[in-house]
Amino acid sequence: MISIYKYAELGEADRKRLMRRSQASLVEIAPTVQNWLLRVEEEGDYAVLDYLKTFDLKNERLGWQAVSDFRLEVSAEDVDRAYADLDTDLIEAIRKQVELSRKFHTEYAATLLGDWETVQSEGVRAGYRRVPMARAGLYVPAGKAALPTVAQILTVAAKAAGVGTTVVTFPPCPWESEAAIIVAAKEAGADRLFRIGGIAAIGALAFGTESVPQVDKIAGPGNLYVQAAKLFVSDRVGIDMFAGPSEAMFIADETANPAFLAADVLGQCEHGPDSAGVVVTTSESMAKAVQSEISLQLSQLDRNAYAATALERYSAILVFETEAALLTYVDEYAPEHLEIQTADPQEILGKLRNVGSAFLGQFSPIAAGDYATGTNHTLPTGGAARYASAVSPETFMRTIQFQDATQAGLKSLESIVTPIANAEGLTAHRDSVKIRNTSA
Repeated sequence: MISIYKYAELGEADRKRLMRRSQASLVEIAPTVQNWLLRVEEEGDYAVLDYLKTFDLKNERLGWQAVSDFRLEVSAEDVDRAYADLDTDLIEAIRKQVELSRKFHTEYAATLLGDWETVQSEGVRAGYRRVPMARAGLYVPAGKAALPTVAQILTVAAKAAGVGTTVVTFPPCPWESEAAIIVAAKEAGADRLFRIGGIAAIGALAFGTESVPQVDKIAGPGNLYVQAAKLFVSDRVGIDMFAGPSEAMFIADETANPAFLAADVLGQCEHGPDSAGVVVTTSESMAKAVQSEISLQLSQLDRNAYAATALERYSAILVFETEAALLTYVDEYAPEHLEIQTADPQEILGKLRNVGSAFLGQFSPIAAGDYATGTNHTLPTGGAARYASAVSPETFMRTIQFQDATQAGLKSLESIVTPIANAEGLTAHRDSVKIRNTSA
């Protein structure tokens, strides 16, 4: 069960446990990750299939396919079958979801300047061009549960940026789960889909194989092995961020609804035993009310085994002496999701810096963002919100800086270049400017 702590009295070991969350040491798993990545780079599809047989094979099947007939890539026939088999109400819900996601991300992309320039001095222009990446790899987890919503939100963001080819990968899974992922991805505009999960998927996207095209950037959440693989290939391909197990923090004052808070904490913890839900408040009575509600609702939860473990390991209700101390802790924790259930949530948000995505007020639950508001829910975890942002069209764009100088403009810069180049001992740099200014 979730515990209540007075933060000022909390021991150092518990403070470190809660702050660290479930982020295990990458050093411990590095040899395994690097070995599989090296094999995928050298052996291509053969290593990918060996990986799948090692980790995903059950009763001589990979997902719904017999291993002897397994196909890495989703075919046009598979797509047609997915649409035929999936419940029509679910397809309609996915279409509405994609419509809202596309609205948000398309309008977001429209706010990004495509080209910009300024006059640095007379005869000297500088600026940038913003361009989309050619190919994006989008990783969709399907371990503890299939996540078609991840397939659509990543694809929508990449397409809104103007990415030419989107390559979606997901672990082999039962047909019902795969069909939902296929429909969600295709509705969002995905170009190619592959049944590859884990380290092998990241390696295939980073290096390319006989079947899988090499991409320019990889985005998507996943377990520690997936995130470690992303970090290890980041010298060869771009990555979005470290996006590991789901986590959420909840700020509550006396106006909050304990039942709402409890439901939302459990919504995070049902993701898996490595998830975290942390409530922070200055009200002891609110802390006790939330704890009571969590106990009541947990017994009715379908995935209560997952949630119970997450509540005990990485979750807590923390009571602070002052609002200032509470907000300092929130920024230090840098939560992936932050619900603010207070009298003035906008004011509270204005005092914070390190948040992945914020949910303001009692009627903005995290689940609404996951499924229906259109915002992106691939977010930085494990404290990465201190330096990373949600996946967006910007994730799949890059800028090309440029400079354009006339001869007179370059002449005006020589007095800056010459002494600094001399100080650095780079005389050829100095002379490349000097030769132009003396040749005319």
